Amino acid sequence: MTKYDNTVIETVMGLRSIRKFSEREILEKDLKIILNSCVRAANASGRQSYSIIVVDDKELLKQLFYGANIGLLFCVDFNRIIDSANYLGHSYNIEGIREFITGSTDTILTTQTAVITAKSLGIDSLITNSVHRAPFDKISEVFDLPEKYCFPLIALCLGYAEEEPTYKKGRLTNSGVIHFNKYSKLNDKELEKLVNEYDNQEKRIANRTKEQLAEMGFERYLDWFFQVWSTRFSNFEMDNMQEVLKRIGFLI
Repeated sequence: MTKYDNTVIETVMGLRSIRKFSEREILEKDLKIILNSCVRAANASGRQSYSIIVVDDKELLKQLFYGANIGLLFCVDFNRIIDSANYLGHSYNIEGIREFITGSTDTILTTQTAVITAKSLGIDSLITNSVHRAPFDKISEVFDLPEKYCFPLIALCLGYAEEEPTYKKGRLTNSGVIHFNKYSKLNDKELEKLVNEYDNQEKRIANRTKEQLAEMGFERYLDWFFQVWSTRFSNFEMDNMQEVLKRIGFLI
């Protein structure tokens, strides 16, 4: 791994996702640092249109947070803003999908800031959509969410790795990811290069080895991804997302 003189860059470059956590507990002082730091993330108009639910219930952590030591549920939430307006005798109207996108952006930024802060303290993490794999009403009941203008967007698992991973997953860089001045679609030659980049065992971008793919009857990772892995999303148990967003006020 390349070493950097800047400790912040070193932390970011060391980010990784962990799915098996040890029983080592996160110190209260470290959790407080994570929470105080993540709310420093940029947000629209100083509204911080999100709420963070700290979860330490062992059963919930097992069910929804991969058995992590601490779970943070990040919700797009406008209730605090609406209540503040009402308290002052004003009104605050949610303007549909625009507010949801703005709130989602605020929520995502604070989640990633929590991840970086945790890693700087030696605490690993996993960002997951596990809360979208159950009926919305069940998740809403478990966490006692408001009926309107609150949507559980991201579950963040925090803890210490049970064992050190043998490698850190790679990432695409220039294969259609980064553009300069204007968007540029990939041509067939560039697409072939991208496909091969996923199959490059040294880069470790794919989450399946060549041997594992061969056992399943696939030569290329993206063949398996499009034919098998991506189809699993149709089996999620959450109600139709569009209907949920309509019911809680983010879609008209």
